[in-house]
Amino acid sequence: MGQVSGAALWNIPLPEAQPAVAAESRARTQAVAAAVRTINESGIVGPDRQVTFSTDAATRELVVRVVDKQSKDVLVQWPSEYALNLAQEYRKEHQVP
Repeated sequence: MGQVSGAALWNIPLPEAQPAVAAESRARTQAVAAAVRTINESGIVGPDRQVTFSTDAATRELVVRVVDKQSKDVLVQWPSEYALNLAQEYRKEHQVP
């Protein structure tokens, strides 16, 4: 096997700081979870519907879905920003903290 000199290791770029990215991702997920909870508790999507969220496997982005409670069919899918804005507007209009 070949050897790598210590000097060669100094030329390898270090990975960028991941903890900041992870903390931002956690904060975003928590914000979306709170928005989904607000939307579900408000009932604004209807009595037979439930709002859920997950991470899209292809894009790694949070997506929010309105699902029929009985059939579990996805009725509509929203970007997470839409759910955040919807929950914020609901809280503002109804003076919910």
